[in-house]
Amino acid sequence: MLEPNYGILKIPARVRRFSKPLGFVASVLAVGFLGVTDCISGSELSFSIFYLIPISFATLFNGRTMGFLVSVLSAATWLAADLASGGHYSHVVIPYWNTAVRLGYFSLHTVLLSVLLGMIEQMRVLALRDPLTGASNWRFFEETGRREIERMRRSKKPMTLSYIDLDNFKLVNDSFGHGAGDDLLKMVVDTIQSNIRPTDLLARAGGDEFALLFPDTDVQGSRMILTRLREAFNTTITGKDYPVTMSIGSVTFTVLPSSLEAMLAKADGLMYAVKKEGKNNIKHEQWPPHVVA
Repeated sequence: MLEPNYGILKIPARVRRFSKPLGFVASVLAVGFLGVTDCISGSELSFSIFYLIPISFATLFNGRTMGFLVSVLSAATWLAADLASGGHYSHVVIPYWNTAVRLGYFSLHTVLLSVLLGMIEQMRVLALRDPLTGASNWRFFEETGRREIERMRRSKKPMTLSYIDLDNFKLVNDSFGHGAGDDLLKMVVDTIQSNIRPTDLLARAGGDEFALLFPDTDVQGSRMILTRLREAFNTTITGKDYPVTMSIGSVTFTVLPSSLEAMLAKADGLMYAVKKEGKNNIKHEQWPPHVVA
């Protein structure tokens, strides 16, 4: 089911977990209020467009199924209000026909709104993905990284940030063509994704560089993951005649710096230290400073 885009809706984090039940209750109360108002005003005044408000609210916060349920409730409430207000019809079937038409109208609105929300969500996801590899792009990494920093700061748990650079990647492009280079980048992302946890975040930083964020992960845990994925990459690359290896700089933060940029600078610096020392290795530190590898 589509989740609401809280960034656009400006919903405070402390009430997000209550958004679905609140959305349902608010929709039902709104339909009840409209029904009473419709009944009091009589059949001469139409309130049809106002029923779209709770229907839209339910669809936005609770998904298409709840939107349909509120549509049925709205149509039934409208029928009850018409009958209670003493409206006269030339045939007894007419109010029920009108109810069916209204239900179709409400249901169509629900479908169109849910499709629109789905398209917006797809566009949002695509905008946050690297189009070549499917990894997260740098914008998404920065947004998620800053949120994770705040979460880790509150929970006082360690976080590890790693920076990966492919050694000799330019030789692949020069010797085998850019198509082979693109395929290699996709293979790198697939290999990394298959060796990290769902809670970890991989992003393409640009070119042949990648960043990895490991929430709730200490030195031993992150070192084990990085060693495993580097070995998996070396196994995958065997037989392809690509002179490519990985240089990885990684920092486990037990006390978080003031910004994501400061964390990235430390991991990036370690990665370049690996490059200078001969490439194809992992250099891992803990911060506050304590060298472990």
